[in-house]
Amino acid sequence: MTVFNGSSRPSIRAILIAFGWFSLILGMIGAMVPVMPSMVFLLASLWCFSKGSRRFYTWLYGHRVFGPSLRLWSEHRVIPLRAKLATLSGIAFSVVILVALTPEGSTLLFVYSGINAVAALFIVSRPGNAPATAPDTVPDTAMAISGTSAQAA
Repeated sequence: MTVFNGSSRPSIRAILIAFGWFSLILGMIGAMVPVMPSMVFLLASLWCFSKGSRRFYTWLYGHRVFGPSLRLWSEHRVIPLRAKLATLSGIAFSVVILVALTPEGSTLLFVYSGINAVAALFIVSRPGNAPATAPDTVPDTAMAISGTSAQAA
């Protein structure tokens, strides 16, 4: 999980906050434009805010639109099925457009397709749902902190 771990140097904090806002704006654009990714920019923004501003980090992590996906990734490394389908559709659409617009045998086409194939494999390999925990069970970390064992619980 990404937690706030701020920098103590004001100049570094200012750069991180500026880059965080820049990434957030790109992520918002990506959420509206089908061929532009959004999550990678939102994650970069969350990371920058986690190092530069507790206030902006808390705001983005709890955001009603972007927060749930960021929390799923940060806490469980999960990409929701809907996000997977949207991303894979965007990748396929952009490759089809590139195939239609580039000459046959173009190096650009092969490089771009290869990068997108690796990205698609990564996306498909991630789980689509957060692990389910029964409400009556206590996670092992909580038991270790409290000093109890599984038999005592």
